[in-house]
Amino acid sequence: MKVMTMLVLALVAVGCSDEHGEEGCPELCEQAVECPGDAMTEQSCLAMCSADTEAAEEAGCHDARESYLECRSHAEDHCDPAKYDEECSIQKDSLSSCLDRS
Repeated sequence: MKVMTMLVLALVAVGCSDEHGEEGCPELCEQAVECPGDAMTEQSCLAMCSADTEAAEEAGCHDARESYLECRSHAEDHCDPAKYDEECSIQKDSLSSCLDRS
């Protein structure tokens, strides 16, 4: 289960989600590709969304994931994982705990 947790958190770190609201894939993937030095393309980010969605849904962690992504979409610095993970630490910990329980 730790591998699945790491996979989903890695995908979430990119910012992808299946939702189309403010915190959804299109917006967060657009933000991610604008970051300096990011090798991810918007298309590859969007392609990861289905795997991210499936893993979170199977684990029963959709709400925790959406909460983290919403926080991420409003983070002050969306290009620095250390900063947005600190800013969204409660939501990230909640998601991680949910994925670990499944």
